[in-house]
Amino acid sequence: MTEPVLVALLFADKVIVEDKNKKKTIVGTFTRFYSDKFPVSFPTWYIYAAATNISGDHSFSLILVLEKEMQVVYPINGKLKVEDPRAVIELIFPVDQAIFPAAGEYTLTFNIDGKQIGSRMLEIVQLEQRGFGEVIQ
Repeated sequence: MTEPVLVALLFADKVIVEDKNKKKTIVGTFTRFYSDKFPVSFPTWYIYAAATNISGDHSFSLILVLEKEMQVVYPINGKLKVEDPRAVIELIFPVDQAIFPAAGEYTLTFNIDGKQIGSRMLEIVQLEQRGFGEVIQ
């Protein structure tokens, strides 16, 4: 197998797929969440991953890990079948029920056949409460 090439790895509020032409609209990309309490779960959000230079049958995984503890927070596993290595495969996953145990840096890795082809950080920021419900960063 030739080396897979990462095209994109994004966190987004929503990914819309058009019915007729399958074009994707990626809405509200981000790199951090904020919370004043832990553990915390956020409303449904999405992971968009795209890669090329792949052909044949392969396994893949996207794994979100709390770095300081090396704790897996959200694993996604699956299989790919790609006919044309020039094609860009696009994977879209809604994320719900992910529980973040603490503030900190979380890393999402994208692996094909067990080999990492890319990663990115998601930061979960602790908000502090001040009197009368005022919240600050």
